[in-house]
Amino acid sequence: MFARILKIGTFHDVVGYVTRQFHDPKEYTPDTWRIIGSDNVFTSDYAKIVQSFETIHGFMPGKENPAGHISISFDNADAPRLTDEFMAQLAKEYLDGMGFKDTQYLIVRHLETEHPHFHIVYNRVNLHGKAVNERNNYKRSDKVVKALKDKYGLTYSPLKEKYEQKKPVFKTKISAAIYGCKSWDEFCRRLACAGIDVKFHDDHNTGEHIGVKFSDGDITLNGSKIDPAFTYRRLNNLFEFNRKHGHQQSDNATKQPNVTVEYAPSQKTSLIGDMMEATVGAIGNLFTLGPGFDPEEQAFQNAIKKEEAKRKRKSRKI
Repeated sequence: MFARILKIGTFHDVVGYVTRQFHDPKEYTPDTWRIIGSDNVFTSDYAKIVQSFETIHGFMPGKENPAGHISISFDNADAPRLTDEFMAQLAKEYLDGMGFKDTQYLIVRHLETEHPHFHIVYNRVNLHGKAVNERNNYKRSDKVVKALKDKYGLTYSPLKEKYEQKKPVFKTKISAAIYGCKSWDEFCRRLACAGIDVKFHDDHNTGEHIGVKFSDGDITLNGSKIDPAFTYRRLNNLFEFNRKHGHQQSDNATKQPNVTVEYAPSQKTSLIGDMMEATVGAIGNLFTLGPGFDPEEQAFQNAIKKEEAKRKRKSRKI
């Protein structure tokens, strides 16, 4: 069992598609589809179905593309069990799980393909004249489908299983690659070393990147399917943040106060020992400020020393 949330549209278009109004009647004959369930919809013909949906949509006429559309397909191994009644029951439980209650829906089974499947058309305006809650649809759909498969012992698609098994692998590798990363080029190089290829989806009009996919040569996954944080926009924002944050660190590093290192005389066993200790001490103090160091106090002491030096020079001239 696998659910696909398809593009929303008008009832004219979506209902017309599922009831084959715009298909070649010689190929898509009446026996290639049938309505197996509905709620609050007149199903006698295409015009009545559309009119039923549009009546409720009239409660919220400003709602654009009010027709929701979902396709649910099954593995061929489950075909003997998939009666119209069982499919309709699965559709109702799916809608309940998605939270699509108190709204019109139409369930249409298609019979012309090898894989058993049906389509759900639902009204995105409910019977109370309010918008149906569709937030996090994709995530909710995955959970509902998994629950139904487990409940009824439906077959997990081998390809779907492969995708689910590889998601955490992709996520681990991508999470490691983005650490401190400041550009897409750097990101792609890092992932290439981990056996992952980065592919972009471009806008047809502008040619700009708007999406990102990841492939290991076997399967390809959209970034958003792996984790919501791996969309093109969010990754791009992260790299930009890392670049700016890196510059700020560099600027701050150059503004660190100068540290005067003083060494107390001590007895050493050799000249080499004296040089080594002085070198190590100087290097350490260049990068580490002692807990008692006060930049303002140091500046004050330096000013006093300068004044004393001036007075000594004047006294010598006199």
